[in-house]
Amino acid sequence: MNADHENNNEFVYDTLKLLQLLESISTTTESTILQSKINLYLKDLLSVEYVLIVPLLPTSEETQEGLIQVVNDNVLEKEFRFSVNTSDIENSSCESNDHPFKVTDLNKSFSEVIEMVVGKEHNTLIFDVKGSNPHQSIKSSNALFVCIAGDSSQRDKFEFYVQHTFRYVLGHLLTAFELYEEKRVRFQCQNLLQVARRLLSKIGDLGQLLRGVMAEARELAKAERCSLFLIDKDTGELVSKVFDGTAITQQTKQSKEVRISGTQGIAGHVAQTGKLLNIHNAYHHPLFYKGIDEQTGFKTRNILCFPICDEERVIGVAQLCNKLDGFHFDKCDEETATAFSVYCGISIMHSLVHKRVQKAEARYKLSQELLLYHMKVPELDVANCLNSSTLATVIDNFPNFESFDFCPRDVDDHSSIYLCIKMFMDLNFIAEFKMPEEKLARFVMLVQKGYRNMPYHNWQHAFSVTHFSYACMKNLKLIERGIITKLQGLSFLISCLCHDLDHRGFNNSYMTQSGSMLARLYSSEGSINERHHLSQAICILNDPGSKILDSLSTENFMESIDILRELILATDLANHFRIYKDLQKLNSDNIQNHQRMLLSLLITCCDLNDQIKTWTTVYRVAELVYTEFFTQGDLEKQMGMSPNLMFDRKKANVPALQIEFLDAVVKPTYEIFVQIFPETSQFLETITENRQHWVDIKEKEEDCCKNGNSC
Repeated sequence: MNADHENNNEFVYDTLKLLQLLESISTTTESTILQSKINLYLKDLLSVEYVLIVPLLPTSEETQEGLIQVVNDNVLEKEFRFSVNTSDIENSSCESNDHPFKVTDLNKSFSEVIEMVVGKEHNTLIFDVKGSNPHQSIKSSNALFVCIAGDSSQRDKFEFYVQHTFRYVLGHLLTAFELYEEKRVRFQCQNLLQVARRLLSKIGDLGQLLRGVMAEARELAKAERCSLFLIDKDTGELVSKVFDGTAITQQTKQSKEVRISGTQGIAGHVAQTGKLLNIHNAYHHPLFYKGIDEQTGFKTRNILCFPICDEERVIGVAQLCNKLDGFHFDKCDEETATAFSVYCGISIMHSLVHKRVQKAEARYKLSQELLLYHMKVPELDVANCLNSSTLATVIDNFPNFESFDFCPRDVDDHSSIYLCIKMFMDLNFIAEFKMPEEKLARFVMLVQKGYRNMPYHNWQHAFSVTHFSYACMKNLKLIERGIITKLQGLSFLISCLCHDLDHRGFNNSYMTQSGSMLARLYSSEGSINERHHLSQAICILNDPGSKILDSLSTENFMESIDILRELILATDLANHFRIYKDLQKLNSDNIQNHQRMLLSLLITCCDLNDQIKTWTTVYRVAELVYTEFFTQGDLEKQMGMSPNLMFDRKKANVPALQIEFLDAVVKPTYEIFVQIFPETSQFLETITENRQHWVDIKEKEEDCCKNGNSC
């Protein structure tokens, strides 16, 4: 039997057709296919012009989102999404005593959308379909509406067939809508990630990025036009420097930017509240200013305006005008705009930071150029340095120059320039690396000018350190024996010359605690002073007039700079002690397999070479060192800090501190040096002798204190 009768009324339904419907929809979970089949079933059953299903998707406690995808079996090119006020629907339901709604019963937004989809030719009956309990609140249950063309006289009949049909298909249909929403959200996320990737590729140019943001926003929401404003932190105004379309005034073209109040109008309201604003009819909205339309001839129908935020605040506002494939911007556009604004905020902030970094780099480059300009070496001085007779005279004045016993601190600054050139000549670096002599002379003089007039960390110290590296290569024949390569030898000598460039007389700890500019630049990498010395060295090496490495191949140049970096950083004693255990393993048999580590040890020995000179030199150097230390300590006290003992002029016991320094740093380092080069064993003897001098002074001071005399 193909038909059944309802006991208490005259309506008939065909069980076979219903079963055929259920069979046809059981094989799919596509929401549009399911709607098409159900719509056609009801359309044929009720002999009406149209049927459409409107599911209510939860968005918040107060509102739900209506969705229209299919009318009869026609899938709409663009689905419609719109807000439905839950309280309005519930109130209408109560007033209707559970009878179906008319369009006029529902809130205006719902009514407008239904009429936009199906027109006004027919009256539309709207039936509320819920879960198993028809009296359950819409807030707490999945629900949908079925819209059917018809008049009030057909209300009971239509309600019977709608309720009977959806008793069997509702669960499957709601599941399909849930799956569709999940797919939509996933697709939206993937699309936004692609957008984010495209935006992040433009962060190097803020103007290009902002134009990209407008284009992406316009495409995502299918809008006719987009405006983008950033908030001027100084004035609070909204500023736009990129423009979309032709609707801009002559004044805008001339000024290159548009400025509007940050508190007025739609954009100002969004900037102040930080909340999205979706305006269906612009001319009916109190915040809309139609003067721009009158000036430009552009007609604004609807607006979607949303904030762009960083982690703390609103930084801009985007305003989309005129929905192209719909009557106005819908809930889906709002969700997309909200998600898109996050990526916009990230991209814009990265671009602004990138711009600041570029400006900082430009300022740094200019300051370096200015520094080199004021350090500029007169051509006459270069020519004098290369005068062979003058060079020979200076060299003759220091006959013992190659010896470890030679004291570089006895050389005046003028003569030291000639002797530096002699080092490059004696080691055959000028000929080997095709080094122009005028560039070498200019390089040495620029390096000399790069040292400040500090008590200890000055050019005299740099010259002393460089001389010891020269003496090592000459006396120990490091290159001839194949212990290091010629390129390593050249890089070693340059590193010693430059290892303390522009030293300010303060240690790394003080640089960090005082919040110095150098600390801001390098504190995250460690070895603040050493990284600055390296930066200054590379700056001088890149100066066109002092490019002494210009003849090197790219590979050799990169290796030389790499060695330079490694050796200058190695002069930080913190780095030295970090590799100390590995250094202890070095000996004469394995050093050729550990050349870089050997060079790190050698430059530390060079830096400490004052301690293996005569007692007169050792004592004089100690005075210079503690002059710097005590100056730093005085500044630390002024800052409210407690200086380390060796920096406190009132508490420091210099002999005791020097004994500790020799025992903890100097002697262990030179013991490794002598372990590798036994022929230098006299260094340890000299260290022991100098240590005894400090012990004698310390004991003498202690005796004075015991006798009540001034210490």
